Amino acid sequence: MRESLHGFCVLAVFCGAALRLAPEGSVKRVMSVLVSAVLLLQVFSGLGWTDAADLADEIGRFREAEQRYQLESRQVRERLDRLVIEEELKAYIQTKAAGRGLTLTGIELELRWQTEGYWLPRSLTLRGSGTDTAARALLRELGAELGIEQERLKWSADDGLEESAQTTG
Repeated sequence: MRESLHGFCVLAVFCGAALRLAPEGSVKRVMSVLVSAVLLLQVFSGLGWTDAADLADEIGRFREAEQRYQLESRQVRERLDRLVIEEELKAYIQTKAAGRGLTLTGIELELRWQTEGYWLPRSLTLRGSGTDTAARALLRELGAELGIEQERLKWSADDGLEESAQTTG
């Protein structure tokens, strides 16, 4: 198949050059018909040389490649969706924290894939400085808004103390 395609390209270049060199008028019209016929014959002969088994193998390889590319494409799309959602949630959390007078130095957000086709937050750990009361209130609010269970919400003050939103309420 590849050889016939290569032969067709070489023949097409040769025919194109012959048409360019042909004088205007009836000679060029006859040459144009002749070139078209030669190129058509080359296409049909190239198809005739292909063995049916080889063609079936080639089609099978194309289908396998298509399936592989579709799977890879879906996986890349899911990863990109996850990254976008994670970044948007982190920006939202950062804004909420600033509104409560907290300075966050770290946001650890774990997302889980839903069978319905989207990412949901599973756990959240915040690190930073500010009052523990404000941090607990922020975690309770975020847990309710994002659907995260209270035992999966944690606050870690920059001084090293870590608290769960559930035990410090």
